[in-house]
Amino acid sequence: MANSANLRRGLLISAAAIVVVAAGGALAVRSILDPQALRLRAIAAIERQTGRDVTLGALEVHLFPASVSVRDIGLANMKGGDTAQMFTARAMDASVDLMALLHHRIQLENVTLDHPVVALQRNADGQANWRLTPNGPQASHPAAPQAASGTPWTVQLGSLQVRDATVGWDDRLTNVKTQLALAHVNVSGLGGSQPTFDIAGGQGDATFTLTGHTGAIALTQGAQGGEKWPLRLQAAFRDHGRDAGQVTVDGTLANPDRIKGYDLKIDGQIARLADLAPLLAGYDLPDVTDMRLSTRVVDGSAPQDTKIVPQVRSLHLQTGAFDARRYLAGLQVGSLAVDAAAPNEMLTMKGAGNWNGQDLKLAASFGSLEQAEHALLTHLSDSLPLSVDLSGAPGSLRIAGMLGGTRAVVNVTGSAGHLVLPNGAALDHLEATTHLVSEGNGARFALSDLNIRSTQLALTGTLDLTMHGGHGGVPLLAGAIDASWLDLDALRGPVTPAKAAEKTAPPPSDNRIAFERLRDIDMDLKVSVAQMELEGEAYRQALMQIALRDGRLSVDPLQASGTGRRISGHFAVDASGDVPVVSGTIGTLVLPATWIEQRTGMPVAVRGAFQLVGEGSARGHTTAELRGTLSGHMGASIVNGTIDGAALGSLLGNVAHGLTGSGALPLRCFGLHMDMANGQAKVDTIGLQTSVLSMTGSGTVGLASYALDLHLLPQVLVGGTGASIPVQVGGSLSAPHPRMDAKADGRYAIGLLLGGSSGNSTVVDPCPATLKAAREGQAGPEPTGAMPKVSTDAGALARDNPKAAAKIGKAKDVLKGLGLIH
Repeated sequence: MANSANLRRGLLISAAAIVVVAAGGALAVRSILDPQALRLRAIAAIERQTGRDVTLGALEVHLFPASVSVRDIGLANMKGGDTAQMFTARAMDASVDLMALLHHRIQLENVTLDHPVVALQRNADGQANWRLTPNGPQASHPAAPQAASGTPWTVQLGSLQVRDATVGWDDRLTNVKTQLALAHVNVSGLGGSQPTFDIAGGQGDATFTLTGHTGAIALTQGAQGGEKWPLRLQAAFRDHGRDAGQVTVDGTLANPDRIKGYDLKIDGQIARLADLAPLLAGYDLPDVTDMRLSTRVVDGSAPQDTKIVPQVRSLHLQTGAFDARRYLAGLQVGSLAVDAAAPNEMLTMKGAGNWNGQDLKLAASFGSLEQAEHALLTHLSDSLPLSVDLSGAPGSLRIAGMLGGTRAVVNVTGSAGHLVLPNGAALDHLEATTHLVSEGNGARFALSDLNIRSTQLALTGTLDLTMHGGHGGVPLLAGAIDASWLDLDALRGPVTPAKAAEKTAPPPSDNRIAFERLRDIDMDLKVSVAQMELEGEAYRQALMQIALRDGRLSVDPLQASGTGRRISGHFAVDASGDVPVVSGTIGTLVLPATWIEQRTGMPVAVRGAFQLVGEGSARGHTTAELRGTLSGHMGASIVNGTIDGAALGSLLGNVAHGLTGSGALPLRCFGLHMDMANGQAKVDTIGLQTSVLSMTGSGTVGLASYALDLHLLPQVLVGGTGASIPVQVGGSLSAPHPRMDAKADGRYAIGLLLGGSSGNSTVVDPCPATLKAAREGQAGPEPTGAMPKVSTDAGALARDNPKAAAKIGKAKDVLKGLGLIH
């Protein structure tokens, strides 16, 4: 009994001791986990460890199990950062290691962040805001309770889970700026030597997952030291719910802060590169499909160099089809392969595609991989051997030699049976060779022994481009081109006629001409052509001397000899001042009507070879300003061309109703002459003749507004019958308003040729007088074909030509329908 009593007494004493110890321990833990004290300790610890101001809102403590909850978390950005805070979160929940508290460590496990927002930024000098400076300046907060020994508190993270995060990335070292939404971030082993990551996020319909591990994460400056930092990451991409590709990066970095000392193996496969553009907003990605990459890249920069200088140790790149018009107009790539097994191995390139719809194949080599990369990084400061062969349906092109360095020499040869040009024209039976020399590390390029021959042209010449040889250090292009044959009609390509409404519509007044580009280069170029063809006419001994200095362009002389006329004149553009000045004198110049319409914005209803004479000057930046300030005199004429029937009909109204139609009418002659000043052209001569009518007249045209005030006298020809009806045209070229032109007494001077007693006569031919005035006395070709005749003897006409006589009756009906006779 005594022993039993002693045992019970001992158990009671032990239990009491346990309760006392437990109660004491609970009181000790509760004192350590006092919310306000723990909050102040955490703020002090984080500010000391990061050197940044910290904000922590309300903090709650839970004992069983030990955990904390914090609201409204913020960490200040680095000095000079674009945002006030680098990191914010609505709330954080985490487990607390009680034993670590006894060692003045706030060890947080299973950390969960609610909607964190992270603004990551790296300056051009490599300074990153995620790199923190311990023991830096701290914000003013109440002193946190410290242990008697004065041992400071620290905060450590073990694992991290994030939901609904936003990460902004502004890296000015690599010029990448983007913002991503992260669906989740799971990180474990943050305090260990090999933390692992599981991240998912995206932008719009482009999403990604990132898994893998890195070396130990240390947020303080210089914490990595010189040790190699292991890195293995796997990224998988999806676009609109489908697999878009994957990339694996495996290797080491010596300095993750500045991306220094790296040795990385990169393998990837991307279905369509442009699908990743939302994830890399800082890059303009080409639309490459079926891209496969395997490469090893190491750091080639000096230890103190802030630039990222990669050195490629091996490369295998293969692509499917992509649109390459951004690099060369008309180019479409079907496949491309670039290979080099080692730095000292040759870099080869093979590809297939088409240019302007014509199949092409590429085979090229560029010296060793090391040479090619050095040439690229140094902008060809050293010579790079190259050999490029293009072949396919258009023909073949070979470029071989040494490119870059103090003196580069390249030979170019090409041939084509039928080479289609971008403007729709073509070169047939083409053979071309030339020799290119570059000196002074690209300071001067000399193109010699230029020899091009085809059905459409044959020329030789030399060109010399000095990159800083012009006024003010702009490039200077000098040389001479001598052509024995030039078919300008074929080289202009097919011209698609504009619709009638488009022909008469005035162009926009803000059509600015880039005259300032004349200041970007100086030029001294002589072009001579022994024989050429323009608008179906042959010309000989053509010569053009082009001089451009400091924005002042002069083309003098401009001359050629043709059948029945001689082209001569000179032009000048002075773009050196604030307002460009265009001037010129034309002895005779022949230009296609389509060229005038396209280059000047002047609506032209006729088609053929315009013969221009006169002189003039204008000032302004736009076509409207030039037209509005034009002064001088000018004549324009065409023989044996065409005129748009709809445009002619809209100009003459009911007078030409039913006669002109809507198609092209043969034009025996057309001419006008005008004096220009104060935004208006005073037209003293207008004349034309088609198969259905002749016309003379005069008036005014607004050079900027196209306002019309014309007085025309068309002579309508119907079979053997004619009538002259005066017409006054107002409105504008885009919307003419024709009406019969009354005399001062209100009557109409209508002339009719409906038969008489004096045999045959002809309507007065307007072409001789019109062409003489329009050419200002210069020589020119004569119209072909005879002037249409009109009979004045109805009886003879009925006897000799019954069909023509029948047409007279129909003509009378037409004129009655026009209200001209009763």
